[in-house]
Amino acid sequence: MAQTETEVQDAAAAQLQPEAVIAGFPGPAVLFGTDGHVRSSNAGADVLLQALAANRLPGLAAAIDAALQAGHPRQDRVDLPGPRGGTALQVTLLPLQDGLLLLGRDATLERNLIQALMQSRQLFKDLVTCSTDFAWETKADGRLGFVSPRGALGFTARELEGRPAAELLAGDSPETPRPSVLPFDAAEPLDDCEVFLRRKDGSTGCFEVSCLPVRDAAGQWQGVRGVARDVTDARARIDALRRAHKQLNTLANTDGLTGLLNRRAFLDELDKRLQRHRRNRLRGTLIYFDLDNFKKVNDLRGHQAGDDVLKGVAEVVRRTLRVVDLASRIGGDEFLVWLEETGRESAESIAHRLHEAARDLDRDFGAEGFPLGFSIGIVFSRLDGEEGAEGLIARADEAMYTAKKGGKGRSFIAPLPDDGATA
Repeated sequence: MAQTETEVQDAAAAQLQPEAVIAGFPGPAVLFGTDGHVRSSNAGADVLLQALAANRLPGLAAAIDAALQAGHPRQDRVDLPGPRGGTALQVTLLPLQDGLLLLGRDATLERNLIQALMQSRQLFKDLVTCSTDFAWETKADGRLGFVSPRGALGFTARELEGRPAAELLAGDSPETPRPSVLPFDAAEPLDDCEVFLRRKDGSTGCFEVSCLPVRDAAGQWQGVRGVARDVTDARARIDALRRAHKQLNTLANTDGLTGLLNRRAFLDELDKRLQRHRRNRLRGTLIYFDLDNFKKVNDLRGHQAGDDVLKGVAEVVRRTLRVVDLASRIGGDEFLVWLEETGRESAESIAHRLHEAARDLDRDFGAEGFPLGFSIGIVFSRLDGEEGAEGLIARADEAMYTAKKGGKGRSFIAPLPDDGATA
């Protein structure tokens, strides 16, 4: 049996759940709820979670709290206890709609390499010979004096040595921005600086670079030593996860046919707007309208024509409203529109434009003897009391039915709430 569209969407959403990412992630991965408690994790995160539970990672705990509160991605560096100095982790904190995703990668090699650079150039060379990371050193003239024996970016070490390091940088663009301080010219230590570099085949890769400036005995800058790890694939996975959650959030908040807000999302946002309006003594307008004779369109011309009418209404609403206004299809042929910081004059103008649009819809889709039109109810938010979204919608619904009783294709504007204010 063929799957319905809803079943296909549900299956796609299931494949994009953070739990699936956690299960397949090669490093530590943890999903925290909005309350900071662990909802799921993989085996690689056991040591990290034990250290957090024992309060041995106060910096990471604070970063998790900050990311949950601010809702912005961030990174942190933590050291886990263990033999030979333990394990260094580079942690990415990715806020989600209903929690926080922690993804960690082993940065021990980078940490040890930087420490080794400070102790012995020869030790550095020995270590990077065995490393798959790109280790390098630039001279005072900006040219590469040393490159990992394995080479990098598709080049051999011989092809890179003596080449100006700046030539490896990708062009500065929104997709490949350059950092404010270039690691090849750094006068101070840099840790996990994101840089986009061009490969030999012309493609662009994303690299995390850590480096230290090199100075002579007199303190004069002589160049930079550093390591770069190719994180192109990891970055693509995180970007894909962000896009997927943004798409899921859109699907959860919008009406599938018209693309307008669904009832739940509209109510949530309207409650927030009403609270702000009350604090600042501002007036807003709610318009409730439905289609007259819409059932006749479905009965006489088919449900596809009915769907086309609803899409046409949504397009009219989008063209008519400002960016700050809200619009929702709350079910069937019923719509809600919130006009931010407006009064009677703006409401009358919007109602007039809706009635004009209804005539075009009637011309294209109306059934003879049963003209398409809008019955429109208009109410204004209160400046007194604590009326919420549901109460305001109930008043608008009542105004809409008053308009319908007076004859289809009409508007009814309810009087201002009796609080002594003017619209």
